Amino acid sequence: MPASAEFAALCRSQISIMAQAVSADSTTVYLAESWNEQAPPNLIPIAVYPPVANTAPPAANPLTSDKALPGISLKGAGTVENTDYPPLRPSGLVSDQAEPGLTTDEVLLPHNQVSQSEQAASQQLAIPLVHEGGVMGILVSWRADRPWQSDERQQMEECARSLALACVLDQRGQWLQTQLSALNRLQTQQSDRFHELLHQLRNPLTTLKTFGKLLVKRLAPEDKNQSLVVNMLREGDRMQHILGYFDDTLEAADQTRTEAASALPLLSPSDETDTTLETQALPVTAESLSHFGGALKVEPCAVATLVAPLVESTKTLAEASQMKLHVFPPAEASTVKADSNALIEIISNFLENALKYSLPGTDIWLQWGLPHRHHPHLEGILVGDTGPGIPKADQPHIFERHYRGVQVSGDISGSGLGLAIASDLVQEMAGLIEVFSPLSEVPEPLPAPLQGLSADVGTAFTVWLPKAHCTGPENLR
Repeated sequence: MPASAEFAALCRSQISIMAQAVSADSTTVYLAESWNEQAPPNLIPIAVYPPVANTAPPAANPLTSDKALPGISLKGAGTVENTDYPPLRPSGLVSDQAEPGLTTDEVLLPHNQVSQSEQAASQQLAIPLVHEGGVMGILVSWRADRPWQSDERQQMEECARSLALACVLDQRGQWLQTQLSALNRLQTQQSDRFHELLHQLRNPLTTLKTFGKLLVKRLAPEDKNQSLVVNMLREGDRMQHILGYFDDTLEAADQTRTEAASALPLLSPSDETDTTLETQALPVTAESLSHFGGALKVEPCAVATLVAPLVESTKTLAEASQMKLHVFPPAEASTVKADSNALIEIISNFLENALKYSLPGTDIWLQWGLPHRHHPHLEGILVGDTGPGIPKADQPHIFERHYRGVQVSGDISGSGLGLAIASDLVQEMAGLIEVFSPLSEVPEPLPAPLQGLSADVGTAFTVWLPKAHCTGPENLR
């Protein structure tokens, strides 16, 4: 991977300072590349002091002046001919005998190419750029008037160590940028594909809704199939609403990715506990990517009004599966503080799970207006069933994303996301969610028509939400 312009500028700045500090006639930084077991590496000049007249990039215009690197002939892209290097492995590591601080002239300058008089006149210093055993290049400095002193060598070695570290960081930065660019291209392709799929899905959905509306008009009002078609249209509206959330979420994700790619922050030193970069890496807001479509709108909701369409559609599905749905409304109207769409999603998930995992003959029930045993400002909505129940080992994990427990080895497909989504939504509405299995563990008494059923099986989910007419703790998480 070639050196970046920033690294080349850093090298020029450093060798300019060092050359003036030690009165060097010429200083050059070479990076090593393209080596193997049989041949020494090519040396690509990255920076030279004093600057050469030609301003072309060093890699494209290798330095060949004897003053820049006396006693060495460069060929092509900076290959040093007939140079006695310490052996280099393909991994870039020096031999076991080479020391990281090696500064001998033999590293770069072959004595068989320079006469004794030239050796006396030319005092040359070559220091490998080494980091953790890997040789990345060589720093070569030359002056004609006097030999190098010990303190001057130490300064040059320190400069070489700094440049080696900078080279490592430069290579890692370029690699990360390459990976990020590839990831961004992949995410862009995926986003385009999702938009196309949503478009393709929306068209047949619109057609089905149109057919449903035509069918409603053709059926007689007393036809028992009227309710089936109405339920079908209602579920079509729900699906169309969710597709709108998909569009909003994808657009927000696209915008976030664009902003993150175009706004690379300048890094500053920080301690290990600093989370500034973690919290500012992606400017995600609650309005852009929260659940499905945006921030929840919590307001007073009449529970009976919300559950009425769910009861009607679930009754039909339960009858088709030879199950029975019972509904137990409270004596007085129940109103809770909730987001209506979120609450519908939660109750739908519980009812669908009861239908999905229960056997024919199962009783399913929905009741609301339940008083909480410890928090009087909360009111409960319960969905229960007399199905097989949830194993004790699975119960602590059922609200984790993608967790399916014993169902993983079963024949019923699923994603393990429904209960996790329900739990997140309940918490955002300042509520609580509980699960009891078997039914004998439900603290509230079962409705009278169900008290004769076996309490050793079954499951009950209860959602507790703030009453609309009460004030209480804002958050129970």
